[in-house]
Amino acid sequence: MINEEIRRAKQAKQQRLLIGVIIVLSLILVTGLVLFSLNNVRFNSTPSTEETPSETQTAPQKIEEPKNEEDIAALRQAYLDAFSLYENTLKPQLEKIDIDSWDKTLAETIKNQEKTAVDTFGTGQYAKAKQAIDTLTQTAEKTLADSEAAFEKAMQEAQKAYDNYDYQTARLAIDNALIHKADSADAQALAKKIENIPQIVELNEAIRVAKNENNPNKELSLIEELLKIEPDREEMKQRAQVLRTQLAESRFNQAISQAYQAIEQQQVEKARQALSQAEKIYPSRPENKEVRAALAQLESQLRFNQHIAAADKAQKADNWEVTKQELSAALKERPANKDLIDRLNQAKRIVEIAQNIEGLLQNPYRLSNPAIKASADINVIQAESFSQMSPSLAQSAQLLKSTINAVNTPVNVNVISDGKTFVSVRGVGKVGETTGKTIQLKPGTYSFEGKREGYRSKLIEVQIPLNRSDYQVTVIADERI
Repeated sequence: MINEEIRRAKQAKQQRLLIGVIIVLSLILVTGLVLFSLNNVRFNSTPSTEETPSETQTAPQKIEEPKNEEDIAALRQAYLDAFSLYENTLKPQLEKIDIDSWDKTLAETIKNQEKTAVDTFGTGQYAKAKQAIDTLTQTAEKTLADSEAAFEKAMQEAQKAYDNYDYQTARLAIDNALIHKADSADAQALAKKIENIPQIVELNEAIRVAKNENNPNKELSLIEELLKIEPDREEMKQRAQVLRTQLAESRFNQAISQAYQAIEQQQVEKARQALSQAEKIYPSRPENKEVRAALAQLESQLRFNQHIAAADKAQKADNWEVTKQELSAALKERPANKDLIDRLNQAKRIVEIAQNIEGLLQNPYRLSNPAIKASADINVIQAESFSQMSPSLAQSAQLLKSTINAVNTPVNVNVISDGKTFVSVRGVGKVGETTGKTIQLKPGTYSFEGKREGYRSKLIEVQIPLNRSDYQVTVIADERI
């Protein structure tokens, strides 16, 4: 009903041409009423519980209602404007305050003043209605101001109590603050923090005990848990950093110690893992470099030992190619080892002589060549100096020696022909026309040629084998031209 009246009044106001004069008269009248009400109405947002409701009410005053239509209209419009201000601005703010919990007497006063303002307007007592709405406005404004002050005071008390970890006082203060501003983000955040006070107190005590017991791991864990609740505790942040440094130093030293112990026990993988842990903690510490050098030396020694063992095994098995390879690998680990160099050179020489002899034995007939025979004789002599070390080389040398003798021992070759064919051995000499003749040739490959007038010449390739006392070959030119 009131809202509809406001709407109709605003429309009437726009239609009046003499609104300026009416407003001036209204202001004069309002001023008088305000001065009058200030002297007779008592406002107190937190009245004493000893005061009676009658003491908070304005003493009844006789108010004369205007007779002039224009004055009535102006006064009526002034009321509607004031009521609109209260209804649209002040009242929504008051509703955010839990006035019943804060001050029940004040809540009742506001309720009564609002009822009076509405009821008097509804009966057409515009002067009384205007006075009532002004009184209500003043009460509302003072209530809002007092509520703001009470909120700030309660927040300060709650914060102070929180800083002192006084849960009961802090809880009471923050509840008072929320009476005035239940939607305050700051108050809600502080309320949540206050609920953590028991846990904070418990953690503070546990941290103290852990520190006294010299248990840095437990102390740091507790501090980190506390900082999740109170992330702004600078002294705890600093203490946590000190503990992290202390624990990191301890873990680093332990890792370095474990690495050296593993190196001493020749446990390469364990030492490598311990070094990796140390480098993760302090990557640039010089101790890491020292451990890495010791580990590299151990790995080199182990590789050296492995190659030497393999070389010894191969040498014992008379496998000099593998011996040479393993000794070469060992020499990479100990380049200045003179005994190792001498041993490697010896292995290389044995392998070289063995390869030379093998090559000569693959084509033994070449040994009839004086130059090749001379080289073979040298290899036999050289092999004899290593015969005690390499039985296989001694055996190969003996085989080469006997092969040399066999290749250079002539074989009786019986040449058979028809007595009409002229036989010759290319590169060697003439046999002549014969039906049978014995000549001597060293083992090897020869070309026997038979010629006869009126017949095609015949060429026969013959390989005289080793270790034979005699050999027979037939050469007859029997194909006519």
